[in-house]
Amino acid sequence: MPKLQFVVFLAIVLSVYAGMHLFVYWRVASGLALAPGARLALRWLLAAGALSFIAGEALSRMASFRALLCAGSVWMGVLAIALAAFLAEALLSLLLPRQRRALVLAALALVLLVSAVSLLNAALGPGVRRLRVTLRGLPRELDGFTIVHLSDLHAGNLTSMRRLRRIVQKTNALDPDLVCVTGDTLDGEVGRDGRYCAVLGGLKARRGVVAVTGNHEFYAGIGKFIELARCSGWRVLRNESWLAADGLAVAGLEEDSARSMKLPGPDLDAALRGVPPGATVVLLYHQPKLFPEAAARGVALQLSGHTHAGQIPPMDLIVYLTYRYPAGLYRLGDAFIHTSPGTSTWGPPMRFLSRSQIVELVLEAPRTSAGDA
Repeated sequence: MPKLQFVVFLAIVLSVYAGMHLFVYWRVASGLALAPGARLALRWLLAAGALSFIAGEALSRMASFRALLCAGSVWMGVLAIALAAFLAEALLSLLLPRQRRALVLAALALVLLVSAVSLLNAALGPGVRRLRVTLRGLPRELDGFTIVHLSDLHAGNLTSMRRLRRIVQKTNALDPDLVCVTGDTLDGEVGRDGRYCAVLGGLKARRGVVAVTGNHEFYAGIGKFIELARCSGWRVLRNESWLAADGLAVAGLEEDSARSMKLPGPDLDAALRGVPPGATVVLLYHQPKLFPEAAARGVALQLSGHTHAGQIPPMDLIVYLTYRYPAGLYRLGDAFIHTSPGTSTWGPPMRFLSRSQIVELVLEAPRTSAGDA
């Protein structure tokens, strides 16, 4: 990104960040009619929280500052929840001005409750979900073929080595035929850290591990991801396909962020070009987009991620309003898309109405006669 664009981008981000703090301060200080001393204490609290996030991000590459990064990320999550709560409070206060103090107190209680639940829910780690999907054209020999769908691991952010080991152990316990990873595997420098290769290289599947890029691969440096995948024994598909089994092809699209690096972006034509005639196609694409086009081109199942199901308010509402396929399994005709809510978290280690997931997809061949039913 050119220096001028970066400066403008940073100025906008910091302005929005400061505005969020000022809005929360205004709603609490005025709504509770705080005395000058209490207002000063509130300003110091908000300033300390704001600086913890900025300092944590700035020093995130130093292991000794991991606790500060965690604290700052949690603060950012609490601030986002507070923004949603006090926006609702502001609207209700317009309708019920005499109840302003009670509404502010209720908003504060809601922020504490949602934050606590979100922290606990994320701390539980990913649950395992099993889905059965009947795919058009799937050979009878592949009936019962299992794919474990992982996405948005964000290794190197706040996904600890211990958390990654648990994810690998849970995945291996499912004894899958294939593991598919749909992007945002890493953040930062982990591609050159042998410890991560040792852990992620422990993923086991009869047909191996196949992955595509996500936007964070390009933020961190695409070379780092390619190195991480190489030393972990993963196959990376970048607008290309691979025959995972007789009659089952996996195609992978490059993430859109490649264009910002002056690299080819997602190219569905290129990804499907090498698919053998008649093969059932599973498409991997980080973002849950292009599904109608992919289905029209004969893709039976698309696996995506990216959305995190929003994780916390107000992002969860924004995600469900923005994306047509925000999280879960959807059907269009006889084609399916599964959007992972994320196997880990990004930013705040918090989840409110969603859960991190390891998803096992059991592929089923269509029943063609009464005798097969």
